[in-house]
Amino acid sequence: MADLYALDLAFDLLDTTPEAVLAEVRRQLAPDTGLLCARGPAWRVGGMLVGEFGPAGHDGWALTARQEIHEEQLPDVEDFLLLVAPHISPPGPVGRIRHYEHEAPDLLVLREGRVVQLALDPR
Repeated sequence: MADLYALDLAFDLLDTTPEAVLAEVRRQLAPDTGLLCARGPAWRVGGMLVGEFGPAGHDGWALTARQEIHEEQLPDVEDFLLLVAPHISPPGPVGRIRHYEHEAPDLLVLREGRVVQLALDPR
């Protein structure tokens, strides 16, 4: 059994986000190296894998990504979210994560400067 997760992220970063943080977001989207680099059909979670980052329609930056993440990559996801969390605006939902065998995802929510995982279904 594969331990795969569908990871969906969608959030804006402040225009004051340090260049080092922006560079890390871009690195994570880089082909063949980044956590958010996969493109094309997903293997197990359905749908397409995507990742886009660029100027928001207002000041700041916007990230949207849908990826298939292996269980061993979950610490990397946590590290990434810890890095960007102080620069996300506004607080609230930033994404969701779902094990490929489950019907309901868990929400990823920015609360008090950190991203927390909230279960929607008490499995």
